Amino acid sequence: MKDVMLKTAKVFLLVLLAVMFWVILRGSRRQVDFSLLQEDVRQAMDLSGLKQGDAQLLRRFYGLNGEELEDWVLWTAEDNMAVEELLLAECKSEEQAEQVRQAAEARVETQKKNFEGYGLEQVQLLDDSVIQTEGCYVLFAVSAQVRQAKAAFEKAFVPVIFD
Repeated sequence: MKDVMLKTAKVFLLVLLAVMFWVILRGSRRQVDFSLLQEDVRQAMDLSGLKQGDAQLLRRFYGLNGEELEDWVLWTAEDNMAVEELLLAECKSEEQAEQVRQAAEARVETQKKNFEGYGLEQVQLLDDSVIQTEGCYVLFAVSAQVRQAKAAFEKAFVPVIFD
């Protein structure tokens, strides 16, 4: 009887430790400084050939009002025959982040239609594009360096257990 209770207590403690570890890693979102996030993602991508977009371009390409977002940055291709793009947004809510994600998906579909039939390399970049949300933050990247941009974005949200 005593052995059964001891084994049960050990299992309970192991489960409790596992739950606590999971809560530490996933339970609370890490607060991210948007300017640092932006810099990390920009360093991960080659932005040569891109120009910084303004609120008018954000509205034209995505149907989004920049003033309604907490913060954002947009980089678009200087050449009309290129699809490279970077949108990084900090939203006021997760619902707004979902709207930004949907706008990015619509942008991909529009660009695919624009380049269908003759811009095979451009369509491949669009197929490989990254749209990722983390809480109130959204990353949309169309580039040969999407993996690096995604990794920089994800790294910003990894909880730091020990400083």
